[in-house]
Amino acid sequence: MSVQQSSAAVPGAQNASRTVARRRKFRFRREYYGFLFVIPAMIFFVLFNIYPMFSGLYYSFTRFTLLKPPVFIGLDNFIGLVSDKQFLNALSVTFLYVVGTTIPQWILSLGLALLFRGQFRFKQTYKILFFTPTLLSGVVVSLVWKLLYDPRGIVNVLVGPLVGKSEIFWIGTSTLAPFALMFVANWEGFGYLMLIWLAGLVGIPTEFYDAAAIDGANRWQSFRHVTLPLLKPTTVFVMITTLIGAFQAFNLQFVMTAGGPDNSTTTMALLVYKDAFQYFKMGEAAAVSVFMFLIIIAITIVQIRVMKAEDVSYT
Repeated sequence: MSVQQSSAAVPGAQNASRTVARRRKFRFRREYYGFLFVIPAMIFFVLFNIYPMFSGLYYSFTRFTLLKPPVFIGLDNFIGLVSDKQFLNALSVTFLYVVGTTIPQWILSLGLALLFRGQFRFKQTYKILFFTPTLLSGVVVSLVWKLLYDPRGIVNVLVGPLVGKSEIFWIGTSTLAPFALMFVANWEGFGYLMLIWLAGLVGIPTEFYDAAAIDGANRWQSFRHVTLPLLKPTTVFVMITTLIGAFQAFNLQFVMTAGGPDNSTTTMALLVYKDAFQYFKMGEAAAVSVFMFLIIIAITIVQIRVMKAEDVSYT
């Protein structure tokens, strides 16, 4: 009897081992084919992201004009930035643009998000209208606003009578051009941030507001002691993404003013373009881009540390 059982068990064990082998083979083939599908994306990423990044880092330590082979000069390009008037001007213009396009967007978008959290007529229609500028191409937005800022454009028709001037050169004077571009950037970006804030507000449980109301808190106190603390992860995300985007500003400056007038709108990103493709100073351009990269890395590190420190839990 035991012999029959053992003889019957052997084919069963063989079938089980064959089944396991087939499953392993299938898993291997599935992972293999998955890897094949990923290869094109990996090649694209290496060619257009990794390789240019390391090439730019190398060129930042060289004197390279596209007319002659690059010559290694060490840190001379970075040392030269300290006394480069164009770079110092671009740095100040960039920081002014960052301040003028991030803080207003944070305040305006958060205020609209708090407003849209309530219920009123045509809520979805207004939400779509506010978000629509985000869907438009940056070049299209720049061209349209360039026409609107024309001395005979709609902006002058509306604002001119209020200030007593028939023609205002919004993007033709060094004092008005930076602020004109900031206004366009704020108009274009606050709709997207509004949706981000709304997502964060929806994730806050209503029990916290009920408890605050029972304790006698008014709207401002609920906003200060409930909404803001629980919005910290969203706040960090909004702040970091807008700061990085502002430091990389290029489209508006390139299309609307080309960095003028008198370099009043030449940001660091636009300076990289000018140094590389107008003056053919590839080494200096690479050094400025590396400097921008270090700023963005620093901002990202701050984001990671803040996110780790602010472990918000609703339980």
